Amino acid sequence: MRDEEEEDGLWPEHQPAVEAFIAVQDQWRVVAGFGGAFWLGLDHAACEASLRLAGIAVTPALWAELRVIETGVKAVLNGS
Repeated sequence: MRDEEEEDGLWPEHQPAVEAFIAVQDQWRVVAGFGGAFWLGLDHAACEASLRLAGIAVTPALWAELRVIETGVKAVLNGS
């Protein structure tokens, strides 16, 4: 039987950070060579413009959460 307090999906307090990441998910700095591609991280200047154009107000807390998501995604993209 399922625990009544167990929840699936995204916790509401994380939704703004996920929405911000979705707005900037195509703003990666990538180095490509004979060994393949290596994702360096998000282009922060491009992210600032993307977030502004999407109407997302960036607070220091939101930026910190976005950077945590960036770190996790970068590890996956680079095969870590």
